Amino acid sequence: MVRAVIADDSAVMRETLGKILEDGGIDVVARAKDGTEAVEFIERHDPDVATIDIQMPGLTGHEVIERVMAEHPIPMLVISSQTTRNADATFDALEAGAVDFLAKPSGDGSVNIWSQQETIVDRVRAVAQADVAGMETDRSSRERSDPQPIAVNAEFPCDPTLVIGASTGGPRVVERVLSELPPRAGLRVLVVQHMADHYTERFAKRLNDRTAYDFREARDGDTVGPGEGVLAKGGSHLRVTDATGGTLSVSHGDGPKRHNVRPAIDVTMETAAETVTGNLAGVVLTGMGADGAAGLAAITDAGGKAIVQDEDTSRVYGMPKVAAERVDVDMVLPKDRIAEGITNAFRGWSA
Repeated sequence: MVRAVIADDSAVMRETLGKILEDGGIDVVARAKDGTEAVEFIERHDPDVATIDIQMPGLTGHEVIERVMAEHPIPMLVISSQTTRNADATFDALEAGAVDFLAKPSGDGSVNIWSQQETIVDRVRAVAQADVAGMETDRSSRERSDPQPIAVNAEFPCDPTLVIGASTGGPRVVERVLSELPPRAGLRVLVVQHMADHYTERFAKRLNDRTAYDFREARDGDTVGPGEGVLAKGGSHLRVTDATGGTLSVSHGDGPKRHNVRPAIDVTMETAAETVTGNLAGVVLTGMGADGAAGLAAITDAGGKAIVQDEDTSRVYGMPKVAAERVDVDMVLPKDRIAEGITNAFRGWSA
């Protein structure tokens, strides 16, 4: 049984979230009313996972996450109304070491939070499986120096297209991979990160600020040229509709969920495989479930290359595992070599 600590300054939320998790078969071993208690209870009970509110007395959620990751690392899920009002707080929590996040539907409204019962239980279980070993080392190495482009000694093929899919634990890996890609490659990049629409616009801005590629949240009818990238909008599937003149055209819309998610990685990869002629590569990163396996199969069937993240560096080894089992992938790589693998995949076409 998964054992959890809940940290929230609202008594109503502590009680409601506790009932939701217990009804879902999760053992709530402690409920902390402030950040100081959260650190104390995590140390005392050594749970499998903790849910953390951002705005708490004593220690803030960010301070709790930083202290826990330094002293007693466990997987943590941010569940906070603050994440809806200020997306930056969410990404700061991920930088501090949180594995994933959820927003309270409406403040402390217990009725609204019950509407997300299944999602909350599934997410807590997924986060509890996350491997947080080496988290501090990874964060320190990123702070010591800015990401450097890979040195490329050969010309890239014309119109290379890259599709990246990620879920739980994905945002930091996506940032890292894209920041290490050589800008001279002129890739056309499509990213699908399982993320609600409260956050995708802000995440796209972070990718634009932290990589050499011009990134934005995808818009219906958008085009993607060399050196550009789009991020699938939360709640909408991203489809490739045309690929002519060196430019991709994309659309987004509702459509049925796949793997109970929207956007789905499979939708973007499959439509890319149907539309893009020439150089195409797909990458599946950390996350729970099976999304991306069918998409990678479509890409390889179309003559493209398939890369998955390895088990040791995946926070949740679900999607990459399924993809590696079902698809004859070209490479299984740790997160710090994925950009290199992408580079080499496209260089191979130019040889």
